[in-house]
Amino acid sequence: MTTYEPWLPPADPNARTRAVSWSPAPEQDPSERTRVWSSADAVAAQVGAQRGGRSSNRRRVLFAAGGLMLLAGGGIATAAAASGRIGRVVGATGGGTGGRGGAPAAGSTSAAASSPSSSPSGQGSTSSSASAPASASDSASAPASQNGKVHSKPIYYVDDQGPMAIALTMDDGPDPRYTPQVLEILRQYGIKATFNMIGEQVNANLSLVREVSAAGHTITNHTWDHADLSHLTYSQVLSQMDRCNEALANANQTPTIFRAPYGNWSKSVFQACATRNLTPVDWSVDPRDWDTAEVDTQQIVHAVLRQTRAHSIVLEHDGGGNRRNTVAALKQFIPVLLDRGYNFVAM
Repeated sequence: MTTYEPWLPPADPNARTRAVSWSPAPEQDPSERTRVWSSADAVAAQVGAQRGGRSSNRRRVLFAAGGLMLLAGGGIATAAAASGRIGRVVGATGGGTGGRGGAPAAGSTSAAASSPSSSPSGQGSTSSSASAPASASDSASAPASQNGKVHSKPIYYVDDQGPMAIALTMDDGPDPRYTPQVLEILRQYGIKATFNMIGEQVNANLSLVREVSAAGHTITNHTWDHADLSHLTYSQVLSQMDRCNEALANANQTPTIFRAPYGNWSKSVFQACATRNLTPVDWSVDPRDWDTAEVDTQQIVHAVLRQTRAHSIVLEHDGGGNRRNTVAALKQFIPVLLDRGYNFVAM
């Protein structure tokens, strides 16, 4: 078997997006497309029948993260179900999620070495922090979960809501200036979205949280203060989750989804998700709207329209800084995606 050395691009101290090494799969048929399955059993059955028993995780994926093209050996999509709406979310094992840029919250990604992209020629940028394992002492302090499955990577895609389902996710709010503008746009087009909220922002804007919920959108846990969880112990990760949950409870919300800031997932984060019965959910399309210094409205629009495929999870931000470009971009790409036949769903 040929051994491939890990590859990384030159480090950029100003970059908000990280890349990790990748391992190609030479025997992979490049014409084959990534599929999203409803269960791990279906994966095993279909792969065994169609590919003569070849390993189900030999998938090749092309994805973009801030202009950087990576070719990664991706794992096939597997099902993950928890309580509530997340029962409709199915994703390929991988990781990544919104982070903060120059302002309080902007979504930087750390790309997963084994994350597949969604749909035909899927190009959504994906993220993961499989490279940030918890310490031995931290792992030892984590009790066995009694509530949910312990994931090894987050979920990237939506499924079971039609062949053209996609999810729009808004990170780092609620923000009294931009969240109402986003809500109005969503109302105009009659679509639902998923709002990944920061506990500190929730406490300061409880009425706005209730407004988001009343409009039929999903609200999730995005930590208390947008901490980089890769530097925290299991107990500290739990504290971040619990403080956000407590804040959301004041607005009568009980989230079932968790999104890690900066796309920094770790063993401790997945264990904490299982302990609190939260399903880790990431994205498959990152238009870098968080990078307000470098990315303008048209770049956001172009990235979303170019990368979005069926089952994609699109990353956007309604909080954490100046989101004028994001608001303007939503007005442009939402009607185009609707015209293309996509169905926006709340997770």
